[in-house]
Formats: sequence, C-alpha cells, structure tokens
Amino acid sequence: MTDILSRIRDIALLLPGTSEDTADGETRFLVEGAPFVRVGQDAAALHLCAADAGQAPVWHELAPSIDSDWTLIEDRIARSWELVAPTGLLEAGGR
Repeated sequence: MTDILSRIRDIALLLPGTSEDTADGETRFLVEGAPFVRVGQDAAALHLCAADAGQAPVWHELAPSIDSDWTLIEDRIARSWELVAPTGLLEAGGR
C-alpha cells in the first residue's frame, strides 16, 4: 500500500496546483480544491475522474500494483487532472 500510494503521490503532486487530502478513509489529490484522483485506504483501487469540470464527476477504477504499467497510470492521472483543472492552469501550460 505505501509503495503504491507513494508512487501515485509522486505523480499527482508534480502536476500544477495540486494538493493532497485524506478523508473518510481515502487519500484524495485535488487541483485547486477539486478531486481528480482518489485512492482507497488499502490502495487496491485508484479512482480517476472522467468528467469535464462543471459536470458531475464520473469515476473510473484501476487496480494498481507495483508491477503495473506505471507509464499508463501516469498518463491516466494526468488526463484526469486535465479534465478537472481550471482553464487558467491549462492555459499556463499544464503538464
């Protein structure tokens, strides 16, 4: 769990305007207050936002492991960030 969460944290917190929050047994990564990644307490499930800002979020689940394709996971996390990030951050260059 710690290794997986650490890897997800390293990816998510490199993106502009992001922060981390823990609530209700899950770790959430936010961009200017809006969640774009949620990690369950046991890190067996990684939830990525799949809705544009202003719409109700739709969450897709991945089951990451140390042996996962982390390039793909990094891309999915970045895409989730892009869907939630405010226009100002996207215009500033994003990732």
